Amino acid sequence: MDMILGMLLKNAVLNDWSLNALNEDEVVNMLESDGFPMVLARHCLHVYGKQVKENDCMESCVWKLDEKRVCIHFAREILKGGKRKLESFMDEWRNKTPDEMHPTFDLMEGEVLTEKIGVETWVRAFRVSSLPSTPAERFSILFRERAKWDWKDLQPYIRF
Repeated sequence: MDMILGMLLKNAVLNDWSLNALNEDEVVNMLESDGFPMVLARHCLHVYGKQVKENDCMESCVWKLDEKRVCIHFAREILKGGKRKLESFMDEWRNKTPDEMHPTFDLMEGEVLTEKIGVETWVRAFRVSSLPSTPAERFSILFRERAKWDWKDLQPYIRF
């Protein structure tokens, strides 16, 4: 999916496509010509976009890339490498996301934990979706992770 999304974004720049109005047929045809199966090209649009309803008589669907989904995708890719200094993470994140999108740290709620080590703030992946849904199991994991939580840090992980 990372390769397909990357290729979609490169083709958007090359073809001057708006990320808010991607013609499904053009995108899928371009991705197919780049060697990706049609089903995966369409799946990429479904995962990272939202269908735009311009009118009922459209021959081809129009898609808008979802800023939060795309930004979180790139953040997750960066954090696969492990814990990062917040400043370098944010710089790399801004560089990887399309210019039209604005990655802000609040998008990462429920995706990362931060910790202060001296004067530095570090960030690492800790996804709410990876936690069990059973409250007792969830709290057990959370309090194994940290004995003491600030409310603002804990809230995304206990919201159902």
